[in-house]
Amino acid sequence: MTNVARYANGHLISLDGTHTPLTKQIGTVLGDLNEADFANLDLFTGRVNKLGEVADKRNCKLYIDAEQTFIQGAIQSIGQQMTRRFNQGENVTIMNGFQCYLKRMTSTLSMEVRASQDLGFNLGVKLIRGAYMSEERLLAAENGLESPVWEDIEETHSCYNDSMEHIIRNMTHTDMLLVASHNTYTCDLAMQLLTSDLDLKEKNRVIFGQLKGFSD
Repeated sequence: MTNVARYANGHLISLDGTHTPLTKQIGTVLGDLNEADFANLDLFTGRVNKLGEVADKRNCKLYIDAEQTFIQGAIQSIGQQMTRRFNQGENVTIMNGFQCYLKRMTSTLSMEVRASQDLGFNLGVKLIRGAYMSEERLLAAENGLESPVWEDIEETHSCYNDSMEHIIRNMTHTDMLLVASHNTYTCDLAMQLLTSDLDLKEKNRVIFGQLKGFSD
C-alpha cells in the first residue's frame, strides 16, 4: 500500500461509521474495545460529520488542534478524513494543526501536500511550533523511547520555516495556510515567499495568527 493509499483508506475509525471485520478485530484485540465502545465511536463520527456539514453550509472554518503524540494519531486520522470530505471545490472548511517541534513533521507535511494533490482536496493547514515539549520528553524518557521533539529551538525553527516554504511553493489558490507564529523572521519569510504569487496574498490564502503577549 502506498503512502497516499494509506492516507485515503488506512483509518481504523471511519467517518462513514462502518466497521470491517479487520478494523473490529484490531480495535478489539489491540484497543480492548467492546460493542459499547464501537457504539460510542459511531455517535462520535456522526457528530463530527454534522459539525462539518453545518460549518461547510455556513462557509465557516473548523480548526482541529494538535495535541500530545499519544492521542494525536486518532486526531490526525479524523482530521485527514474530514479534510478530504469537506475541503472540496473552492472551500476550505477544515484546518488541521501541525506541530513543527516534532521530528516527524517534515515528512508528515510533505505527505499532506502530496495527498491533497493526488486525492483532489484543498489543503487546510494551521502551522504551529508546539506546546507540549516538556511533557513529550518526560513521557519518552519514562518509557525508554527517543524523544519525538527536536533537541533545540533552532531545529524547530528550521522545520517550521522549511515546511512553510514547501507548502507555500506547492499550494494552489484553493488551499489555505494559517501561519500561527510569533516569530518575526518566520512572518517576514512568509511575506517574502508570497511576493512570487500575489494571487495567494490577494485572495487571503495565507493568513497569520498570534496570541497576544506571546513571543519566541
